[in-house]
Amino acid sequence: MKNGYALDDFYAIPKNEFVMQGFNGIPKLMTIDFWYLFNSKLGYYRPLSLITFAIENSFFGENTAVNHFDNALLYGLSGFMLFMFLMKLFPARNLAIAFLISLVFLAHPIHTEVVANIKSRDEILSFLNTFITLNLVFSYSITKSRKTLIWSALFFYLALLSKETAVTGLALIPLFLFYSGLKIPVVLKRSIPYVGIVILFFLQKRYFLGPSERIPDILNYPYVGSGVRVPSFFHIFWISVQKLIWPFPLSFDYCYNQIPASHWFDIGSIFGLISFFALAFLCIRGILKRSVWGLGLAVFFVTIAPLLGFVLLRGGIFAERFLYAPCLGFAIILVYALSLIADQKKDRLVNLFEWIKRNVIATGVILTLCSFYSIATIQRNPAWKDNMTLFGTDVKHSSNSAEAHNLYGTALVEAAAPEKDSTKKRALDEKGLIELHKAIAIDSFYGQAYCEIGYSFAAVYKVNDSAIKYFKKAIETTPDYVMSYIYLGAIYQNTGSGNLPRQKLASYYYNMALELDPNYPEAIRLAAAFKKLTGLDVHEMPEDVGYVGDDKPVNSNAAFKSQ
Repeated sequence: MKNGYALDDFYAIPKNEFVMQGFNGIPKLMTIDFWYLFNSKLGYYRPLSLITFAIENSFFGENTAVNHFDNALLYGLSGFMLFMFLMKLFPARNLAIAFLISLVFLAHPIHTEVVANIKSRDEILSFLNTFITLNLVFSYSITKSRKTLIWSALFFYLALLSKETAVTGLALIPLFLFYSGLKIPVVLKRSIPYVGIVILFFLQKRYFLGPSERIPDILNYPYVGSGVRVPSFFHIFWISVQKLIWPFPLSFDYCYNQIPASHWFDIGSIFGLISFFALAFLCIRGILKRSVWGLGLAVFFVTIAPLLGFVLLRGGIFAERFLYAPCLGFAIILVYALSLIADQKKDRLVNLFEWIKRNVIATGVILTLCSFYSIATIQRNPAWKDNMTLFGTDVKHSSNSAEAHNLYGTALVEAAAPEKDSTKKRALDEKGLIELHKAIAIDSFYGQAYCEIGYSFAAVYKVNDSAIKYFKKAIETTPDYVMSYIYLGAIYQNTGSGNLPRQKLASYYYNMALELDPNYPEAIRLAAAFKKLTGLDVHEMPEDVGYVGDDKPVNSNAAFKSQ
């Protein structure tokens, strides 16, 4: 089954005008926020993955097969670089240990989202460049070559350009150097150049993006309340541990209210608190002994820090992609625990297959687990075929998520609008409206869901007054959602022929959309076309607004046709 675009892929590739410019757009991609299209200064500076999309577009055009193939290729390369590094890290052990850890990491189903969701290439590139850096750091310890040091700094910089969470490399580099047997002063000295790279990166980011302007919304920041952040922090930690051990069910969405805000007496918070401090104690004890299980726990804690910080500092949500790197810590612990069954005194130079033969139980358990993981991944991958498939599959697993219901409802309603078969059209729309109302039942201030219900009345049922009511309700609940203004402008334009008050309203709402987001392509196109057609350029609410009833059907010349 060939997968296309799904979820955020559209904003990373086809709707990103600079990606679509190919090589010509690369200079601009180095200067913009990942989510520039929404006119939001969220502070996500991840140009490297966007640049790879632009390069693919230059050679192959808009080709999802190429995008998916390259994601899988980069993922496999990440596993290879991990294997190469682990051989350097564990020189006193048989390379089977490095191989099995890499195998568990690659096979784990939690990675399905990162590989299947093209946009998540930022995670893959961040991990890949980090482990290329670590390989070079260890090579420098042997060769003392200045070129090797420079190359390691360059790849660490590329890791940061992939995703800001690569800053965890500042902890991973000294951690792994310490495990290589170096003394702490030497470890710290070797780590200094990478601190400089991080400072350079964040100065570059600030120069291009300026200060971040984050306006927390309940959907993506459900734990903003001061009384719930800390208990939710421990609850999310507990969920993360569970997902690594038993990664089922998988879902693209954990927005409000799929994982409700926690309090101190909630069972998830209690288990999270106990497991956090128990594992932290074992981690510190293991590091002091330079034990492998201590290393695995340390990798887990270091790499999960961005997720936990996102919850604690900003009240942000959990997502499976946040467990991409922490999965390595889990793989190290699992393989080491099973390898204890083996005779650790055996010569590491024993042939790989001979080692596997001598340690049948440990190898058999790991290979069986990886086979199970692989089957689960293969079964999960088709869900990412397209939005309709993904949302329809995962709304069952994320039944308490307002976002999951809204996205599925939106996909159904927008599929209904162009449908020619009246029976199928009505069935799709009714099913979509049910999902949208479920979203509103979970979050009564969900403006996007109100807007999409309005779109249903306008584009499917041709009932203008009901459409306007819902569009205005969307603006009331979510004033910064651009499409509500665009749709209102379209209604007043399409019903306003010969009616100056309605034409003024159309101009006003198109201009409001542009003021909210000057980069939004649909707002730019419709506002410019309407101004050229009528000569109107209204920026204040007209006083003679009039009334639009359902006596005139909505024409599909403007925004509704584009959907």
